[in-house]
Amino acid sequence: MHKLAFLTVGVLHEPVGSPRVQGFVDRIPSVYAAADQSDGFNARSIRDVNTWKHSWGEVVPPNCYRQCHDELRFAMTLSLWTDLESVAAFAYHGPHAEALTKRRDWIAASGLPPYVAWWVPADHVVDWQEAAERLDHLHANGSTAFAFNFSHPYDPQGKSIRLDSAKVKSKAAMNKMLDSHRSDAPPAVL
Repeated sequence: MHKLAFLTVGVLHEPVGSPRVQGFVDRIPSVYAAADQSDGFNARSIRDVNTWKHSWGEVVPPNCYRQCHDELRFAMTLSLWTDLESVAAFAYHGPHAEALTKRRDWIAASGLPPYVAWWVPADHVVDWQEAAERLDHLHANGSTAFAFNFSHPYDPQGKSIRLDSAKVKSKAAMNKMLDSHRSDAPPAVL
């Protein structure tokens, strides 16, 4: 059994606490709640929006992003999923998709990969150093079985595959249904 590890990286225009990026911070609870309830979601590092620290340890920025030295400007997530279609359904539908439409308002354009995916054994514990190395590999080498993107994905055995768009749509519909039932649920822990 394998899980899909997924890292996202962005550099905010201004540090957390600045009015310019408050809309980003304000959306974190709803985006986390949507992720937690998404079909195919396994686990994520939980960010404390008051300290900007993560539950899976100290964040390690990829080398290709080292031009930014202010940790309060890094918007990074690290999560585990069942498959790539689950991540795509979450990322491009619902609260996360709405936040993506405003990405340029909060996140500085860099020309660098904003995310990377890779397969890990089900019992593997991912960490920020590993995630940073995977994104740096994607940046230096393009999509490979070691580190890939939605455009050129790989299966757990290292075989090049295509993202199943019908499966993404099906999972997005399921997530929407789950989201409509979640409106009475307590807020997600940040």
